[in-house]
Amino acid sequence: MMDSQSLNIGDALKALRDDIQAENALVATRMTWYVTSQAFLLTAYATSWNANFGWPYFFHQVLPLAAVAISIVIFASIFAATWAQDVYLREQAELVAVVKNQFQLSRGESEALRAYEQTMIKNRRSRAGNRIGERIHVLVRISPLVLPVGFAMLWLYAYFYAPG
Repeated sequence: MMDSQSLNIGDALKALRDDIQAENALVATRMTWYVTSQAFLLTAYATSWNANFGWPYFFHQVLPLAAVAISIVIFASIFAATWAQDVYLREQAELVAVVKNQFQLSRGESEALRAYEQTMIKNRRSRAGNRIGERIHVLVRISPLVLPVGFAMLWLYAYFYAPG
């Protein structure tokens, strides 16, 4: 039995899971904001190519550099969120290991911990029983980390190759 510490450990595991989900939500929100901002910037840039459009210098020189700056900031914030997730995932695995190895658990507590452990990302399995959680976790991160780099390269191309 874990006696009075059961609630504290359960709360700690729940807090770690909540932190992981909060970082997921932050990444999703940041990506939504980023893609929306890029759509507006690309629309403004494309519109600036119309004949007799005023401010060509601003839209062909300043706007692409501002878009690159936004890409750098969003990349950094998404990278930070994914790094924080890795920290939380490591802490979660360590806490589960400590609970399993250092506490006397009742049968019900052992079963609850086993069920919790199965839902951890690193322990997710395919129907065939193969571990796939970590691969899925990596694949989910590709878009949020690659998209800002891709847009930054697009904007740099626009900056360097737009007519003066």
